[in-house]
Amino acid sequence: MKTENGKTKNSKAPVVLSVIIAALVIGALAVYVIYPAVHKHQVDNRSYPVYGGMTDELKDSELFRDMQSGKSFCFLGDSITYGSLTEGIHWYQPLIPYIKGDIKELSHGGWAVKNLIDEGGNIPEADIYVIAIGINDILFPSDEDSAHTSEDFISRCSQLGDIINSRSPGAKIYFIAPWSFIDLDISFVKRGDEFRNALEEWCADTDYIYINPDPVIQSVIAEEGSDKYMCNDFHPNAPDGVGLFSYAVLKEALNIKEDAV
Repeated sequence: MKTENGKTKNSKAPVVLSVIIAALVIGALAVYVIYPAVHKHQVDNRSYPVYGGMTDELKDSELFRDMQSGKSFCFLGDSITYGSLTEGIHWYQPLIPYIKGDIKELSHGGWAVKNLIDEGGNIPEADIYVIAIGINDILFPSDEDSAHTSEDFISRCSQLGDIINSRSPGAKIYFIAPWSFIDLDISFVKRGDEFRNALEEWCADTDYIYINPDPVIQSVIAEEGSDKYMCNDFHPNAPDGVGLFSYAVLKEALNIKEDAV
């Protein structure tokens, strides 16, 4: 622009505005695009080891041999399978490097057994199923989707097993006992024990395989504290929590007798 005496005067306002806009664009890209992409890459490529490392002892189980067999696996479950509080990191994440077959999954945060039954038509076909469900049935008995009693819980597990057998005849099915929870009222502890005991007894009368990781999880937490392994009273964190949960499943799988299946 020109002044009164005819001399040209450059305005700095457009330049400053351009700089501000550019800074805002770069900031938005950093916050909404670059950082999430970098963070996701870090999460996806982080190491998720089994608690204590994968030892020869842990490999000496039927479950581990199934993992090495090349057969396809399907994991069914709730938020702990889905990885709701761990940015999509599943409880079985530390086992993935040892599974030689295809891996499929159907899970969602907050699901009880009934929800898996309702989603029966979407359950993928597979050779081996690992079902970790029931903690929401235990902890939220007033929810309309929850099993009210252990008998109701087993009835629903039976329905789920029938659905799986109809979709994948001859498939092997592992039922993981409802997951551990920490620092909750004794009434939930009692209810959890009832559900786990009922599931164990029912599996013993079927071809389904029962694994209860709760004693191992509780033992480690009692010795080392829950803060290292848990996001809250019942969700594991990552990487330590999922490492512990995977370890506990493999550790308890050592007690399975192949000739009993």
